[in-house]
Amino acid sequence: MKIHFNKKTTQAEGFSTLIMVIILTIVGLILLTGFQALVNSLKKTYLIEIQYYRQFNQASSSLNWAKKQVWQPPSEQWQCLLDNQYQFKACIKKSRLKIDNYTLLRAQADDYYLYMLTYFADNHLIIEKGHWLDYCPEKRLVDCE
Repeated sequence: MKIHFNKKTTQAEGFSTLIMVIILTIVGLILLTGFQALVNSLKKTYLIEIQYYRQFNQASSSLNWAKKQVWQPPSEQWQCLLDNQYQFKACIKKSRLKIDNYTLLRAQADDYYLYMLTYFADNHLIIEKGHWLDYCPEKRLVDCE
């Protein structure tokens, strides 16, 4: 026994399927846009960290290089040495700290600086452990520039 239904076709047939496809497409695009923004943010953070580590390593190498150089006696003004081959730049000056008779050593990589408190004797810097700094120890900012 066959049962026949009289199916009338209307123009609204398939409309809900089309709406569902459009909604899923829009949701997918929103998710992809959000994911792309997240990837861009992570990429920017990664590049900033890479630049920081490159500058830190360059400044640290400049500090180590400067320890082995022959220097003129430090004065109140910065006295700098450059190494063009490795792009090292290091400067010294008398520290204004009241304790001890420190010489301030500053190593530079682009706009990143590392500092070290040293002693000066016989045109060389004498290093003590624990005097490495990632900030300027002088009280006034003017003394660090």
